[in-house]
Amino acid sequence: MTLTALTVTIVCLLSIRTAAQYDMGIVGSNYSGIRGTLINPAAGANLKFKWDVNVLSGDVLFNNTFLYVPKGAVPAFGFKSIIKGIINNDKFATYYDPTQPGKLYHVTLSAEILGPSFQLALPHRQSIGFTFADRLSANVRNIPGATAQNAFVYLKSPPLWDTTFTDGSTKVNGVNWLEYGVHYAKVLFDNGTDQWNAGITVKYLQGIAGAYIRNTHLGYRIVDSTHLLFSGGVDYGRTDYDSYRHVGGFGGVHGHGFGLDIGVQYIHADDTRKEDDYHYKIGLSLLDIGSINFDREAAAFHLQTAGADFSQWGQAHFHSNIAVDRALSAVFYHGDSSRSQVDNGFRMALPAALSLQADWKYMDHYFVNLSIVKGFGQGQGAVQPDIYSIAPRYESKWWDVSVPLSLLYYGVWRPRIGLAVRAGYVFFGGDAPWTLLALSQMKAVDFYVGVRYFVFNKKEK
Repeated sequence: MTLTALTVTIVCLLSIRTAAQYDMGIVGSNYSGIRGTLINPAAGANLKFKWDVNVLSGDVLFNNTFLYVPKGAVPAFGFKSIIKGIINNDKFATYYDPTQPGKLYHVTLSAEILGPSFQLALPHRQSIGFTFADRLSANVRNIPGATAQNAFVYLKSPPLWDTTFTDGSTKVNGVNWLEYGVHYAKVLFDNGTDQWNAGITVKYLQGIAGAYIRNTHLGYRIVDSTHLLFSGGVDYGRTDYDSYRHVGGFGGVHGHGFGLDIGVQYIHADDTRKEDDYHYKIGLSLLDIGSINFDREAAAFHLQTAGADFSQWGQAHFHSNIAVDRALSAVFYHGDSSRSQVDNGFRMALPAALSLQADWKYMDHYFVNLSIVKGFGQGQGAVQPDIYSIAPRYESKWWDVSVPLSLLYYGVWRPRIGLAVRAGYVFFGGDAPWTLLALSQMKAVDFYVGVRYFVFNKKEK
């Protein structure tokens, strides 16, 4: 394994826990319960439930401009076939164009498993809640086509040999963590027509895995299976994925941190409204402010050379990431296998975002929801893709049907048409679920599903 292969390897390792947080077809509902607080903690101030329990739910967002599964290569909803394709590397193709080796590509992956979590209504129009989640966020940005293709084929494609390539743009960030959140929301003001709510979520974080590549300014040439030439440098860091082998494949905790969500919400209605009825509501929230300090079985590295030759690279076999680190250091620093390490840890920021939500009721049971999620960086860390969504929906106590129309931006724009359904205690859907039907090339996946249990307030009954 060499540095170019490391780019894809990092993301694959982080993706072991595929478990996206903003389910646009679900979170806008007045009956979303604890899931509504994930996009704005203030949404918990007006609970329709005496209490609401998320039994188990999960969602995945994957979108990219480089890899795809050809039409017919996997069956509809062929998750098992896709996983085997990842392991065997026999189901995927690439959009690499040999005439444009410097064309830039992008990948985004976010996922969440929300475990047993609850929200409870309190007197005086307050609520408290608790969430437990396993979350993942990873991005590959601005990777040149030649670098991506070489990583995809593990440098073993002769048509790519004996050509000098440059990479001055690749950025990789990925983090997987366990999250324990405590929620509080309250109605601050209500005069019958105007209402103000506020909410906050404080989160304790356990870092499971993290990795990054940045400051890339590399030149490289694969001469043949015996010589790989490098010039320039790069910074990278990673947690020790070999530690997974020692704790039953779970990986253990490699760091700790804290996070914060905070939000406000304004609701407007007529004087003659029914209780909890409204014409429109507007919310604003800051999400995932915080970071994780990876300081256990983690390391940061700097590679730099005016010229280096990785000889016999085709015969090299590595069985640990430490062996990879030492081999790269020895190549870049002409035999010094320890010089590249610059720190025994690193910090990764959460995928922070600013979110605006607006919901308009235009007749009984019929609503239109507008949601915007704007990601912004906090330094080194994964980046939340931008989401712009309009979702008309039918809503009742036991049924919701929503059709979210959205744009996803992570370096490129991707339009999406989704579908979401809540049927009693079960919900499912996706903001781009149609690729799972295998009707066309598969280059994106976006779906969510969950089971919950709730008890209505007396007024709702």
